[in-house]
Amino acid sequence: MKTFTKNLTHAVVGMLLTGALASCQKGNDKIVDPTSKKASVSNKSVNGITSTSIAVEVGAVSKKSSGTLDLFGRSTTNTLLHKTWTSAGGWTAWEDLGGNIVSAPTASSRQSNAINVFAQGPTGHLMQIYYVDGQGWSPWIDLGGNITSAPSSTSQTANDLSVFAKGANNDLVVLTWNAGPGWGSWVSLGGTITSAPAAVSRSSTTINVYAKGSNNNLLQIYSVSGSWSSWVDLGGTISSAPTAITRSVNDLNVYAKGTSNTLKQIYWTASAGWSSWIDLNGTITSAPAAVARDANNINVFALNNTDLMQIYWTAAGGWVNWFNMPQ
Repeated sequence: MKTFTKNLTHAVVGMLLTGALASCQKGNDKIVDPTSKKASVSNKSVNGITSTSIAVEVGAVSKKSSGTLDLFGRSTTNTLLHKTWTSAGGWTAWEDLGGNIVSAPTASSRQSNAINVFAQGPTGHLMQIYYVDGQGWSPWIDLGGNITSAPSSTSQTANDLSVFAKGANNDLVVLTWNAGPGWGSWVSLGGTITSAPAAVSRSSTTINVYAKGSNNNLLQIYSVSGSWSSWVDLGGTISSAPTAITRSVNDLNVYAKGTSNTLKQIYWTASAGWSSWIDLNGTITSAPAAVARDANNINVFALNNTDLMQIYWTAAGGWVNWFNMPQ
């Protein structure tokens, strides 16, 4: 895991759980062709990031395999930043993917060759950009809506995507894409939430969504085969948006910043249900972002003022101490 510190320049990165084909455009499901790749490159910088264009928010981490991570962040100039880590080569330099975003990004993947990235735009619209191996990045796409937080995206299968956000009435709203019909309409799932949501899918029939409640508690709502539960209070005292991951169909892990600026964790297993809250220590000043590269590895990133911090867990060794990633 020491390779995670290689070449990490000034950044508070977004981490994306990748398993989804990023070819989802509003109203259709076409993939990027070589001509649109060339067009999109012309309005994006693919140079290394300068000191005036660094990431300032943790977003989401995606993996396209256990040996790959794609990290995303919002820059000081409100553009989307991206870099990739591989187990063989370490970290790439930052690239600037342009755009005009006002929230941390979220990323997900419904197939192993592509990535979808979403963020809140300056007018409250949901903005999307996507990538397909061998074809490159799409232009930015405006998916509309009226959201008031960073979004969170997840995929149950290769044929769907769901994007969640806090709505104008502090409710949870969702926009869903399906192969064939494309994007649907925004739907409210109710509730009263005070943070960006965190969505995760542990099987082809389930979605779990988490958010901070009005009492700084963790709230959950979940879907089984398209039917949504009532809201569930999981307690705790958190002071940031949560982040959620799954390592298998039988587990869930949720992380958030506590009121003492430490990392808090609660986890669920099919056999035992929900654990008590656990303090993973550290000193963080931002919402965390977590990723499970596989069943045996979890990485959590967070900002401590200007420093990017990381803690990770392995099945063989458990949790390591927090460490500062070179900026």
